[in-house]
Amino acid sequence: MSVIWEALNNVNTLTLGLLLLSLGIALFYEMINGFHDTANAVAMIIYTNSMEPKYSVVMSGIMNFLGVILGGIGVAYVIVHLLPLDLMVASNQNATLVMIYSLLISAVVWNFGTWYFGLPVSSSHSLIGSLIGVSTVFGIMHGFEFSQSVNWKALYGVLTALAVSPIVGFGFAYLLMKVTRKFVHNPKFYKSPDVEVKRKRPNFWMRMGLIATGAGVSFAHGANDGQKGIGIIMIILIGILPTYYALDMNSQQYKIQQTRDSAANLAKFYADNNASLTQLVNDKQLISALKTTNTIAECNLNNVYGTTASIATKLDGVKSYTQLSPEDRWSVHTAILCSDNFFGQVEKNYLLTDKDKSDYVATQRKVLISATEYVPSWVIIAVALALSIGTMIGYKRIVHTIGEKIGSQPINYMQGTVAQAMAMCTILAANFFHAPVSTTHIVSSAVAGSMVAEPNGSVQKSTVRTIVLSWIFTLPITAVLSAGIYYCLSFIAK
Repeated sequence: MSVIWEALNNVNTLTLGLLLLSLGIALFYEMINGFHDTANAVAMIIYTNSMEPKYSVVMSGIMNFLGVILGGIGVAYVIVHLLPLDLMVASNQNATLVMIYSLLISAVVWNFGTWYFGLPVSSSHSLIGSLIGVSTVFGIMHGFEFSQSVNWKALYGVLTALAVSPIVGFGFAYLLMKVTRKFVHNPKFYKSPDVEVKRKRPNFWMRMGLIATGAGVSFAHGANDGQKGIGIIMIILIGILPTYYALDMNSQQYKIQQTRDSAANLAKFYADNNASLTQLVNDKQLISALKTTNTIAECNLNNVYGTTASIATKLDGVKSYTQLSPEDRWSVHTAILCSDNFFGQVEKNYLLTDKDKSDYVATQRKVLISATEYVPSWVIIAVALALSIGTMIGYKRIVHTIGEKIGSQPINYMQGTVAQAMAMCTILAANFFHAPVSTTHIVSSAVAGSMVAEPNGSVQKSTVRTIVLSWIFTLPITAVLSAGIYYCLSFIAK
């Protein structure tokens, strides 16, 4: 907390107000994320009367909290790196603030609106769409080409994960339901809850299965979706307070020395392998991180050695990042990102031809990037709390849609357990690979898969059509919405 406290005491009143407003909107976004996504984790538990709602949401909140704390930060920085942060900071603070407000307002408006109508729409899609919209308009209005406005390579990976994960959830839920029907014959497991008899509960083992898998989905949700909120807040902190958050100001001296040494080692690696790396550059197998045509934060392919070596030079003898000037802090931040992008490509190119070199580069990169890829503990706690509060407030609308409106018949106990188990496994696997995915899409798809797998099973086409259309339109609508908001606010902020 010392860094944020120092920052709050050293910025002017206007910047302080804008920062607090940005953080407030970001946490409100996470609450709405709870409305949408965490409700999926308790939907089956509540709908099947396995646990009373008040206890379900408390359990879900606790599991979300643990998921956020233990989930890592890989997904968070996938979100951060989608935006051209270096370009934002190098432009001006007004442009940065307008960009942040635009993407937050767009995501919040769409999420809140779809939640109100009980549609299990992806908070992830709304966030990604908003990021695309503001980045594109920002780039165009500040003289960048379309290809420079967004980290398209990272975006393609995110969109692929968002598209494939529901298919995986559907397919595995379908297969597991078929296997379960073949080997488990207890008719009590395949009953649907009697919504007219609210106190009636499922068989003990089914109840335990529903609660356990529901808790697992909550944990997985916190581990993945919670990181999206963390990513947004880090964008805010780095964008508005780059002096304090460009580098991990709490780093101990030994961590700074490790970063310095890894930069020196990578620079030496470049020098030792100059001929082969130059050939890869000439063959376009290694490209610039930022292919900009102007001078803002350009990663120069012809000066990778100098960029990487400069990190080691500036950190030589440094015991605390506070010893660096604000300009040097941002210079080191940018140099680390440029070097990491380049050597990440080197690592992949050497993977098949020289694994020892690939492993060496991977080890050095991991140490190097730790100076810029970090999250303060207060950010993690704030996001976890926001998710938990959102769950407790807004779960009811989504529960009804998932329980009764996806399948042609109300979901039965085994279907609920299977759907939750497959959703949990899919989300945790995505988190392992640092892929931001949609809990809403995966749970809804898993429920549909378990429904279709049943004898004479089917889905309600009207509901599924509405959900799928909302999935399809979320990205373009939020992109256009955020772009329009940015365009309008940019004139007000001049």
